[in-house]
Amino acid sequence: MSAFRRFGFALLLPLAAGLLVAAGGEEPIPWPHGDPPSSVDLDESVGAALSLATRERFEEFLEASEKGEDREHIFALQTTIDLGAYDLERLFAFGDALFAHEFRGEDGFGDRPLPGLFRVHSGVRGGLDTYSCAGCHSVGGPDGAGAPTQNAFLLGDGDRASSANQRNAPHVLGLGFVQALGAEMTFELGQTRITALAKAAETGTDVTVPLESKGVSFGSLTARPDGSLDTSAVAGVDRDLVVKPFGWKGEIARLRRFTEDAARIHFGVQSHVLALGWQVEPDVPKLGPGPNWWDPDNDGVQREIEEGILTATAAYMAMLETPVILPPHDPALRTRWSNGMAVFEEAGCASCHRPELPLVDIRWYEWPDTTGGPPIELNLMRDGDQPRGSGLVKLYSDLKRHDMGEELADPHDGEGDIPRSVFLTRPLWGLAETAPYLHDGRAATIPEAILAHGGEAAAARDAFRALDPEDQKDLHVFLLSLTREPKVHVLQ
Repeated sequence: MSAFRRFGFALLLPLAAGLLVAAGGEEPIPWPHGDPPSSVDLDESVGAALSLATRERFEEFLEASEKGEDREHIFALQTTIDLGAYDLERLFAFGDALFAHEFRGEDGFGDRPLPGLFRVHSGVRGGLDTYSCAGCHSVGGPDGAGAPTQNAFLLGDGDRASSANQRNAPHVLGLGFVQALGAEMTFELGQTRITALAKAAETGTDVTVPLESKGVSFGSLTARPDGSLDTSAVAGVDRDLVVKPFGWKGEIARLRRFTEDAARIHFGVQSHVLALGWQVEPDVPKLGPGPNWWDPDNDGVQREIEEGILTATAAYMAMLETPVILPPHDPALRTRWSNGMAVFEEAGCASCHRPELPLVDIRWYEWPDTTGGPPIELNLMRDGDQPRGSGLVKLYSDLKRHDMGEELADPHDGEGDIPRSVFLTRPLWGLAETAPYLHDGRAATIPEAILAHGGEAAAARDAFRALDPEDQKDLHVFLLSLTREPKVHVLQ
């Protein structure tokens, strides 16, 4: 479903076997991997895409004639989900609708008396800088990254760009695996803490243990016999040992909180859960003291985003496609690609951008916040009847925070206590389709992004700078193979 959503009519179909030819015009370029789509497959895909486009256009007319019709697509009660009324396909459709939905006044968009967008955010209330998730996640295709003109200016004074920290929108592909990896790492670190505390209580002495999960070191902690902890040597993760794999700073642990945070910051729309005060992050500010908890921002719109939609959108993002590695077909470029993969390791890039992390449990459970209902179970390894990956997730990240040096640091402090120069290791899968690069989009090309690294990454940067120019090119070729599946696009 995700492959064909939000597309209209101008067909781009030079994808069937034999239609793509090499530069010399002699031999067809083979399909990237697996069997190429047959004419029947293409006909079915295009037919489904055109049917979806026709339906969406009809719904636009329907919304114009019957106000509120569009909002039904982004309204789902968690209690209804708890009863099993929606299957995964229906939940996906809800999340897909929210991602594409253009928020407006009747949805609770904004909390200011003046209309329009505000490029520079006003403190924690956000900037009201776009109307939809898809408005900033579009580079490289649906659910993609953001263009430099779509940068968000966070925590500013509402006026001057220099008062804010810039953020470029990352793609949202493969996030189910990212969340699952973060949860497993959190569990492993927590088990280490429990074991250390038990040993300290048993021996009556301090016990210092290394913190490691999936081969990634997070420093160490010391457990004391009285049950207290010395976490001063913990590195790359919060002192609570919860790995938070979302956000450029690694501040958010779960996809439902990621959705909730984005809606509050970019649209001024508050979730049902946040309004109730059940949020996992207790320090997240509410939008205002309204007359009751149904309308905390006092804009006349109650229950702006239901808890059920948080669940549906989390499931939607968990079910989106996973980025892939597609080497070039040209023999000379394939040789460069192979050498570039070796250079990636030799230059030290892989010490933080780990090519793969093991995932033990391929199942993911999306738990509700407030109802106590059963979780939604997802099998991350399958899309319909087709395998989606293996137990080794080729993420190219360690999901750990690192100090990147003063040159890459934010100009201003953030909301929490994470230093200005500290960022989460950005996963590189899907890299080829996500320019510009880095947290603020300052790098137009991949080599520029590498050369901008500093701090803990200075050694790898210097190693890249010292490479033979041909090896630098080979590394660039390899990194361009970290992409997403080719698709038939039906453009609106």
